[in-house]
Amino acid sequence: MSVEAMTQVTLSGPENMVEAALQKLVLGREFHPENAVEALAPVKKLLPFEGANPYSEPLSRSKELLSALDLTPQYRGFESEELSVEAAAAYLDELLQKIAAIGDERGEKLEKIQNGAVFIQELSHFASFDVELSSLFDMRYIKFRFGRIAADMNKECAELMSRRPDVYYIPAGKCDRWVYGAYFALPQEHTQVDALFASMGFERIHIDVDSYADCTAHEAVERLKAECERDEKRISELDEELKQLKSAESEKALKIYSWLRLCCEAYELRSLAGCRHGKFFIVGWVPKAQAEAYAKECESFPGFVCILSTPRDLKEASPPVKLKKGFFSGIYQPFVEMYGFPAYGELDPRLFMAITYTLLFGIMFGDVGQGVLLVATGLLLYKLKGSWLGRIVAMCGVSATLFGFVYGSVFGSEELLPGFKVLEDGNTMKILLVAVAVGVVLMLACMVLNIITGFRQKDIKKIFFDPNGLAGFVMYMAVAVGAVFMLVFDKNIMTPAYIWLLIVLPLFLIFAATPITKLLTGQKDWMPESVGMFVVEGFFELFETLLSYVSNTVSFLRVGAFAISHAGMMMVVYLLSAGSDGYSIGGLIFGNLLVTGLEAVLVCIQVMRLEFYEMFGRFYKSGGEKFSPRMIDYTAAD
Repeated sequence: MSVEAMTQVTLSGPENMVEAALQKLVLGREFHPENAVEALAPVKKLLPFEGANPYSEPLSRSKELLSALDLTPQYRGFESEELSVEAAAAYLDELLQKIAAIGDERGEKLEKIQNGAVFIQELSHFASFDVELSSLFDMRYIKFRFGRIAADMNKECAELMSRRPDVYYIPAGKCDRWVYGAYFALPQEHTQVDALFASMGFERIHIDVDSYADCTAHEAVERLKAECERDEKRISELDEELKQLKSAESEKALKIYSWLRLCCEAYELRSLAGCRHGKFFIVGWVPKAQAEAYAKECESFPGFVCILSTPRDLKEASPPVKLKKGFFSGIYQPFVEMYGFPAYGELDPRLFMAITYTLLFGIMFGDVGQGVLLVATGLLLYKLKGSWLGRIVAMCGVSATLFGFVYGSVFGSEELLPGFKVLEDGNTMKILLVAVAVGVVLMLACMVLNIITGFRQKDIKKIFFDPNGLAGFVMYMAVAVGAVFMLVFDKNIMTPAYIWLLIVLPLFLIFAATPITKLLTGQKDWMPESVGMFVVEGFFELFETLLSYVSNTVSFLRVGAFAISHAGMMMVVYLLSAGSDGYSIGGLIFGNLLVTGLEAVLVCIQVMRLEFYEMFGRFYKSGGEKFSPRMIDYTAAD
């Protein structure tokens, strides 16, 4: 349970090679960059790189081209290509212009087809008038109108107009709930007639006949159909041109996109570099195991110098944290990240959490059937949704299943399997005592982890005098052993010597931890400025420490309480599902699903609380920065 050791890298070289260095030695590598101007401030004053990114606009155009060619952004090797910003921009502009021209013509043809379809539909209702269109619309002594009216109003309209001498109405065809028709009106009366038709719901259809004035409506329809067919054929030709263009240019377009993406990212990363006297400086962290090989690779470039420094050599260094890979510990990593990344030098708490979280969940939620249900639910969440929570639920389900065999519980029934029956006489108190015992063991384990961390960090106070160090471990262990002998063996081993040596002395060391640590480390200001204030503050801090020991220990009672609660809730489910002719299957299914869902959530929350407050607080400070190398996701849309 540890994090990978880190080595700081300081890379320098000719200033005009900074982009090449960032592209080849930083981006896509196990390299966590830092701000070189700030990192090297105590040693030398550097100037930051400035300037607008010349690759941003071409990269945007490149993404536009990929979208126009219906290509998914992805990486293509470009190392063999001779590329420049100017050449890439010219290529992109030329290709985009070709695509735009194809798109414009296609859009124009498509619009003509759509407009033609509307015109054909309008003229088709007008085909019964076997006269040239111009002779109808250009009449001087009579006004002609064409349109449609609702079918249920057509009869009334025809009767009304038949009684008027100044208008002549002719129905021309019927479609759905509309009747299409035309009317002729005297010029001096057409305004009144138009208003009358409009009041009855007549909708005029304006037909542009300029191109078809010399033909009838039927002939115009046939001509329009022929034009639409030609336009459709041209659209097919344009689609084929675009397809061929995509086939011919897709690889080159992806290569240019990949190159521009790398150059753009590298140029943005210049903000973390610094320069001075014609040289660039890049600072970052690499895993210690790779440091020597990385330095050799850097120095293979002409004029490049690579300096390696360990965190021990740097007084105020704060290396990023890279957690080692592990299947079991990796499952619970999201929970650890919620609390915070471990500081450099701290133990990795993932494996500890994986073991304790799984164990405590099983004790609190022990049931074979419901445990299997949780396993299935977790696996489905992980496989179908890719949810990290699914793996945790599955692990907790396995633990619940195993402890279900211990309790002899299958979907709340304790009659199918033998085991430790939680609600039987005396077992309730036993499981509460076991829960406290488990808590004592886990708290002692946390103190051991804190002592180990103290050795790793060479912190004498944390090792020996901290409430979670050796002094706290001895005192807490002494009280726990004394309580066990008194409760289990009915024997009092807490003699005065035992109390003074194993309880009082450790408490005094905790009380005087700061001055004793300063004295042992040779600090001259070990004596408190105000003894009285020191005693008062120390007393309250010691009281708070003792209170935390008691409250943390008592908190583990919830482990046994939830085990009892689970058995009690399932007993209620069976009581409510019981009938004169046996149990209600529907009631049992609903009850099991309700209890499984409700208790799974509650137990998860309670175990999380025990982990974060009762255990993590004793050995884990967190506050570390995650190791974040700059990787390029070429498939990302942004």
